[in-house]
Amino acid sequence: MRMACRETFRAMTQKHPLEALLRPPVELASSVAYMAAGAIAVMSPGALLTVPSVAYVLASFCLLRAIQRTRSGFKLVRYQHQLLVIKPWLLHGRDIPISRELLLLGTGFEWEALHTQRHHDTKLPANRHITKRWNTQGYKRARTVERALRTCGLTPLAKLLATPFWLNPWSPVPHFEGDPTLHGVGGWEQNHPVGAQQSERNAHMLVVGTTRVGKTRLCELLVAQDIRNGEVVVVFDPKGDAELLIRMWAEAVRAGREHQFYMFHLGYPEHSCRYNPVGTFGRITEPASRIASQLPGEGNSAAFREFAWRYVNVISKAGTELGKRLTYDFYLQYGADIDPLLSEYLERVFSLNEQQYPNWRRDIEQLLKSERKPDKSMQGRDRKAWAAVLVYKDYGIFDEVAHALVKTFEYEKSFYDKLVASLFPLLEKLTSGETGKLLSPDYLDLTDNRPIIEWRSIIRQGGIVYIGLDALSDAEVASAVGSAMFSDLTSVAGAIYKRGTNDGLLEVEGEDGKKRRVCLHLDEFNELVGAEFVPMANKAGGAGFQLTAYTQTLSDIVVRFGDKAKAGQVIGNLGTLVMLRVKELETAKLLTDQLPEVSVGDLGLRSGSQDAPGSDDVDFVSGALQTIGSKKVPLLHPGDLTRLPKGQAFALCSGRLYKLCIPILSDAAELPGSLTTVATAMRDRYASVREDWSTMPVRWRGLS
Repeated sequence: MRMACRETFRAMTQKHPLEALLRPPVELASSVAYMAAGAIAVMSPGALLTVPSVAYVLASFCLLRAIQRTRSGFKLVRYQHQLLVIKPWLLHGRDIPISRELLLLGTGFEWEALHTQRHHDTKLPANRHITKRWNTQGYKRARTVERALRTCGLTPLAKLLATPFWLNPWSPVPHFEGDPTLHGVGGWEQNHPVGAQQSERNAHMLVVGTTRVGKTRLCELLVAQDIRNGEVVVVFDPKGDAELLIRMWAEAVRAGREHQFYMFHLGYPEHSCRYNPVGTFGRITEPASRIASQLPGEGNSAAFREFAWRYVNVISKAGTELGKRLTYDFYLQYGADIDPLLSEYLERVFSLNEQQYPNWRRDIEQLLKSERKPDKSMQGRDRKAWAAVLVYKDYGIFDEVAHALVKTFEYEKSFYDKLVASLFPLLEKLTSGETGKLLSPDYLDLTDNRPIIEWRSIIRQGGIVYIGLDALSDAEVASAVGSAMFSDLTSVAGAIYKRGTNDGLLEVEGEDGKKRRVCLHLDEFNELVGAEFVPMANKAGGAGFQLTAYTQTLSDIVVRFGDKAKAGQVIGNLGTLVMLRVKELETAKLLTDQLPEVSVGDLGLRSGSQDAPGSDDVDFVSGALQTIGSKKVPLLHPGDLTRLPKGQAFALCSGRLYKLCIPILSDAAELPGSLTTVATAMRDRYASVREDWSTMPVRWRGLS
C-alpha cells in the first residue's frame, strides 16, 4: 500500500507542477456526469443512437470512470478533513512491536520537500476556509443547530450532525494546542511505523521537548521495548512519574523479568533498595571527584572546591588502606575530625615497620605523658594524634598516604575548616534521616531486607532499575546523588570497555546468546551529568552503553556546563534527535540547522487591459496570465517546532527527517504491595505539577 501511494505521488507531481490538494473536489462533479451518462446508456440506448450491446459497454466504461473519479474526490475530501483531525494511536503494551533491528518511535511518515510545499499551502489566505474551518459561517451555523437540536431533545440528529467523520461537511474540529496540519499534510500517504535502527543506538539519542508534551510517554515506549528485548535498563527520573514506574514493572512482568526489577527512590526510602554512591570505583580519586563536583565552582569558589577535593581524597586513600568501606557517613565522620583517622593509619604504618621500630608504642606513650606542648598551629588537635605524628617524623618513615594526612593535620584546624566549609552542609544533607541510611547502607545489618545495588552486578545479571530522585523536594540532594550515580556508571563503562563485563568471572550472556546492552534513560539529564558525560558518550558505546537523554531546552545544558561550547560538545555526541514541541528558538535550531533548503512553488495571477485606438473593430485588449514561481525555504522552520501538538514530534534518524505521532500505551498493571504504595503516593504528591496529556478529554472548537 505504501509503495502504491508513493507511485501515485510521483505520477501526480510529474503530470502537474502543483498538487493543489486544497482545491474544491471537482472530481465529484465529473463522477456524477459519468454516472448520469451510464444510466442513460443502460435505460435508453436509443437516445445515444446505438445498439444495446454497445450502450452496455459504454455504460460499463462510464461506471468505471465514475468510481475512479469518486475515489479521487473522496481521497481529496478525506485529506482536507484530516488536516485538522488526528486520531490518537492507542496501543496496548502487549502489541508493542519488539525487534532487535528497529526501535519503534511512533507512527508517521518521512518529511520531504513535498510536505514543506503542502504545509506552505495551508498558510495561504485563500485556503483559510479549510485550515480555519471553525471560523466559517457554515461551521458556526452547524454548531448552533447542533446545540438547538440537543435543547429540543433531538439528540440523535444532533449526534449525526456532530459525527467526526470526513464525509460530514460540518464535522466538528477538535481543539489542538498547536498546529495539527504539521501531521495532517502526511494524510495523503499511508502513515506507517517509524523506528530508529537499533545498531545506531550506540551513537545515543537526544529527546527535547517542553514541559508536558509527551517526553515521558515516549520514554515509556522506549523503555518497554528495551525491557522486552532483554537489555539492562536503567531509568533516571528526577521528578517522579508514577506511570513510568508502573510501565517498567508491567513490562518486566510481561517479559518474565520481575525478579530483576529494582526501585531506588529518595522520596520513599522505606520501600527503596539501597545504594552507596561512593562505594565502588576504578580509581581512588573518583569518590573525591563525585563529591567535589557538587560544590560551587564559579569564580573564587573553584579554589575552595580544589581544597575540598584534596581533603576528601586524602580521607579516601586512608580509609581504603585501612580496609574501611567508603560512604557518606564515613566522610562526614572523619571530615569533621581527621585526627582519629590519622592515629589509626599511623598505627598501621608503625605495625608494618615494627621490626625496625619495635618501641613505637612506648615512644608515643612517653610523649603523651611528657609536658611537651604542641606547636601553635596544632593546638586543639588530639594529643595522641600529635604524638604519633612526632614519632613518625622522628623515625624518618615515608608513606605517601601518611605524609598527606600529616600535611593536612599540620594546618591550623580553624583555618582548614574554613577552606572546606562548603563540604559539610552537602554531607549533612546526604546523611540525614532515612535518606542517610539509604545512601550509607549498613552492610552488616541482617535485619534490613532492602537489597543493596551495585552497577557491575546489575549489568551482569541483566537488571531493570528505576531511580526516583525526588528532585521536587530537595533538588540539591537529587542532583548530588544522580551525578554520583552517573559518575559511577561512567567508571563501570570504562572498566567494561577495557576488560569486559566478566573480568575474572564466568561468561554471562543474554537469553539469545548475545551480550546485553545497557540502556540508560536520563530524564532531565542536565541535572545528572557533568564533565564525565563527554567521555561517557564518546567511549561507552564500545562497552554496550546506549544513552537516551531527555531535556527541555538547550539553555538547560548550557547552564549546567556553564559554557555554550561545552554544551555543543555534549549535544554533538548524541546521534539521533527527537524533538517535540519546544518554546525556545535556539533549541528548535538544533534540528532545523541540520536540514537543507528546498524550493516551494507559488501560483501567481496577472491580469490587465489596454486601449486599442488604432483599430475600428477593437476598443481594448485584455489578458490574464497564471505563473508558477519558486523560492527557497527551509525544509522545516524553527517556528514550526514551537507549534507541535502534544504527543507529536520530528525525528532526525540516520540523516532522514520523520514526522511522527507517539502512541498512547493504554494498559495498566497490578503492582506488588510496596510499589503500589509508592505509585499511589507519587500520583497524589506530584498531581499539581503533572498533566497526563494521554487522558485529556476531547474538546471541539465552537462547542461549549
